[in-house]
Amino acid sequence: MFSPAELAEAVEGELINPQPREISGFSIDTRSLNVGDFFVPLSGSRTDGHRFLEEAFEKGASGSFVRSSDYAHDELINIILVDDTGEALLKAASNYRNLFEIPIVGITGSWGKTTTKELISSILSESGKVHKSPGNYNTEYGLPLSLLEMEKDVDYGVFELGLQYPGDVKKLSEILVPTYGLITGVGKVHSENFNSVREIAREKLELSAGMETEGKIIINIDSQELLRESKSLTDFQFVSYGTEAADPDYYPTEVEVRGLDGISFKLNEPAEEDNFTLSLESGLNSRANVINVLGASAISMEMDIPDSAIREGVKIRPLSQRLNPIDFSRGTIIDDTYNANPLATKAALNYFSGFNPEDEKILVFGDMKELGEDSRKLHRELAPHVRDAGVNTVLGFGKFTRALVNHLINEKNEENKPVNAEWFESKAELLERLDQLLTGGENMILVKGSRSMKMEEVVDFLLDKGNSSL
Repeated sequence: MFSPAELAEAVEGELINPQPREISGFSIDTRSLNVGDFFVPLSGSRTDGHRFLEEAFEKGASGSFVRSSDYAHDELINIILVDDTGEALLKAASNYRNLFEIPIVGITGSWGKTTTKELISSILSESGKVHKSPGNYNTEYGLPLSLLEMEKDVDYGVFELGLQYPGDVKKLSEILVPTYGLITGVGKVHSENFNSVREIAREKLELSAGMETEGKIIINIDSQELLRESKSLTDFQFVSYGTEAADPDYYPTEVEVRGLDGISFKLNEPAEEDNFTLSLESGLNSRANVINVLGASAISMEMDIPDSAIREGVKIRPLSQRLNPIDFSRGTIIDDTYNANPLATKAALNYFSGFNPEDEKILVFGDMKELGEDSRKLHRELAPHVRDAGVNTVLGFGKFTRALVNHLINEKNEENKPVNAEWFESKAELLERLDQLLTGGENMILVKGSRSMKMEEVVDFLLDKGNSSL
């Protein structure tokens, strides 16, 4: 990686009290810092990482950035003085990226980033060694940390680029310098910080900012705003895929959704390939994952990955907290607690509709966050999808979910099939009620909500209850 002197040069900092140490990694959190990690103390609204300098070195840090020489105590080694510790981390990652001449895939989009990343990584691992960004390391600091973890002997790199505020994707792309890009789609997500889906599409297309001219960007043109906005970027090669749009380059036929047994379809390549088709089967479930498998396969085709590698690579099973079926003594949990937005929730309900209508179907639902002034309206608009899925009971938690519950209660007097809907002030009250409802062993429970709602606690509760009753 770097020596302390090389790192100081890369970030244009001043090295104080140099000592021969091997920098084995980087850390922004002393709780997870390993011996040999270089510490990056970040300043935030809640705390200042410089408060934990001594703890970092007690745990074996090989050095640290600091923003002031006041922190360069004699007992601390390999201190690198910089103007901004966060910017120094970005510079280090950018410098390290320049050492690699391998295919680097950058993935962004309003949904499906992590699943698509896992699919692409699985496919590429059939052809070589892959480094992929762990978990959701797709932020201003997460992506640089992931880049700095990439070993020098890898054949491919696969990274997510997240978007929360204007300029995020551009900044990350300029650090990552992708050789291939993929945009999974755009929709009404992070609405608090953007005025329209069109604005979000423009931000996502900033993935091109770090790419060379004529670089390939694969886009899901089922998102019409993405297709429209891409037409203004004439310096790049756009390759399209989709399940609903007219004339995508890659599209599926003979789609089969097999419930818990996954999905299958035939991948159709561009017309100039004599309409060649590739039969694919994936362990991922739900129709929503067809587009993810399609996108991962399309970019792999454009990277000239062998068909056999694509066939094998897409066979992955459901990811944790993403429509992951879990059997327990009282039925089956569909754990979709990783995150939630209107489109993803509708897709989850569509998947839920495919299960036995004789089962007791329960939706445990937490708020969808970051939807701005339309939050309550977007929650209410889920009502017909809840009914179509054959849901018997909705248990809601969160101030915006209350809008959906009230809407379902008010519909009971109409012709629609009644759905028992209940709202709870606290998660503890919800769990108590859920426990009361699970009287038999034929329950199907879909658990979903935004990350901040911590709906995985509901899954943990059910599994603990299930195990205690065995």
